[in-house]
Amino acid sequence: MPICQRLIVLIALLSVSLIAIANPPVTPPASVKLAAEDNWAPFADQSGQGLSHQLINRAFSRMQVNVDSIIVPYARGLKMAQQGQVDGVFNLVKEQSTEHLFVFGQQPLFTASASFYQNNRHPLKVSTKHQLPAGTRIGIIEGYEYGDELIHLDQLELLAVSNHNQLINLLLLNRIDAAIMYDQVAKQYLQRMQVSRDISRQFHNHTGVVYLAFSKQNPDAQTLADTLDAGLLALKADGSYQQIMAMVK
Repeated sequence: MPICQRLIVLIALLSVSLIAIANPPVTPPASVKLAAEDNWAPFADQSGQGLSHQLINRAFSRMQVNVDSIIVPYARGLKMAQQGQVDGVFNLVKEQSTEHLFVFGQQPLFTASASFYQNNRHPLKVSTKHQLPAGTRIGIIEGYEYGDELIHLDQLELLAVSNHNQLINLLLLNRIDAAIMYDQVAKQYLQRMQVSRDISRQFHNHTGVVYLAFSKQNPDAQTLADTLDAGLLALKADGSYQQIMAMVK
């Protein structure tokens, strides 16, 4: 992009950010209680660390909102948010199955691509998910979103497990024919388990737009969503957002 166009984009983003920061729609609550998943490194892990934590904590901090995160399995976090036990849930992909269940802001945290992964000793013999034959066993993580198309591929047998270690072990043992994993997450866990040579990416599944989603049980949900939007725009305006996301390799 030419320098002049970059300057125009930067000025426009800065203007929007300053307006959002200076004019939040309603004074937000002093704190927000969130369910953060425990098994999605590098974005969120069992120790409460990761890029999602950095983005969310710093964005809310800009708006003088304190974040209290509870570390739980993703499926449990979804239920907690739907029941109003927490104000929101980390890393939810907005799609047809979720957009009516939660309150979303205008600013996603980021986008993340997911793919089908194979055991190299038992490779898939097709090049797209639409070519997978009836009875193909596909491993997924319980509660995760995998795009609007997957539910229509009713020839597939989906097996849901609770974490990536289980998913990868099933693939290594040939108990499933393939696993769907988000690419940056798969990279982390395959390296950690030292099986990057045994399991490889085969083809794309979808690209998810990832949000911090808020509970419809909370009357302040829209205010919190707007407040997070303002905080994320502030991070983008001063380059903090870009520095955090540059850590994804």
